[in-house]
Amino acid sequence: MASSYTQNYKLCQWEAEDKVLRTEFNADNAKIDAAIKAVDRRVDGKASTTSVNSLKSTVDSLSQTVAGHTSALSGKGNCQLYATSYLGAGGCGANNQNSLTFPHKPFAVFLISGNYVISLFQGVTSTRGTGSSYLHSAWSGNTLRWYSSSDSDQLNQKGVRYSVFALLEL
Repeated sequence: MASSYTQNYKLCQWEAEDKVLRTEFNADNAKIDAAIKAVDRRVDGKASTTSVNSLKSTVDSLSQTVAGHTSALSGKGNCQLYATSYLGAGGCGANNQNSLTFPHKPFAVFLISGNYVISLFQGVTSTRGTGSSYLHSAWSGNTLRWYSSSDSDQLNQKGVRYSVFALLEL
């Protein structure tokens, strides 16, 4: 029989002369199992709520963007689809911007990294990045420049290949 117990969960602590009882050992395992399950439930609940809120925010933002650009797109006529990629060089911030120059003026640019797609639209200078920071963009003729507060949010991690899809004005 255990002669002492742990402070938090009252798990058995046996001294050398104590007899280890199977029932005490099984009771300790049941306490540990219940404690781990309680933590799992809390983590799953928080992850689920956070994920749903994040997705809802993203969908709401995209919905507003699409609604705001629908009339502009209808007046543009034909556009050219353009695809390319670039290799991240590492670095971030206003002094280390990414830049792409297109054959024609881009109206919409989609930067793609794994499961992340960042949508940039002509005239919009700030959008939610892949993390919690914002991606800032500047448009000049056929050139798009962008930056963020981290190389991962800026889609500029060294050695990572990023895909680009764009709608170009004709």
